[in-house]
Amino acid sequence: MSRIMQAEMPPMQRTLAVKDDYAMDCRLPSGTQVIADVRLDVHGCLYLASYAAYDLQVATSCLLKPQEGDRIRAIVDQKKLFVTDILSRKQSGPLIINSGESELHIQAAGLTLNGGHHLDIYAEKISLRSKMAKWISEQMNQVAKRWFVQADDAYRKIKHNEDVEAKNISFQAEDMLALKGRLTSVSGSAVVKVDGSQIHMG
Repeated sequence: MSRIMQAEMPPMQRTLAVKDDYAMDCRLPSGTQVIADVRLDVHGCLYLASYAAYDLQVATSCLLKPQEGDRIRAIVDQKKLFVTDILSRKQSGPLIINSGESELHIQAAGLTLNGGHHLDIYAEKISLRSKMAKWISEQMNQVAKRWFVQADDAYRKIKHNEDVEAKNISFQAEDMLALKGRLTSVSGSAVVKVDGSQIHMG
């Protein structure tokens, strides 16, 4: 269960720190549902209006992170209030799915992510396992410190031009290496070497 509280503070001290004349003590029976607005006290802690004496937490099933000004529904569990639903939000901005310190897994027969204008993914490590992967893009930029590709067969078709810039380039073929072109040029500013047991020219 992820906590809303941004700082540890006993409920009594937090009650005294907020400006709420209707703060209730913890007398509601467990299981009682309440609807209230999320407030922010002077210490930067979130609490529910009229229920500042309760320790506020987020239910595991409520993945959206509450914000100040949200109209929410919560359920009482002893001296704690667990946010179960966010009914409305006044502040503009993105909705944040927060599973706290727990991992979040999504399982479905099919899954579609539609970012509209953009889709950003941030992670220290990304793994993709698929029998077939298809990428379609008008422009693709890839930047990597080290890039390794391993495949049984590879085919690449470039419609117009392909330019390769590198300090050193090495091609190694176990059986055959073929270079074909209507106009083919091999030049070296210092040395050009052709070595083989048989060399055919023309």
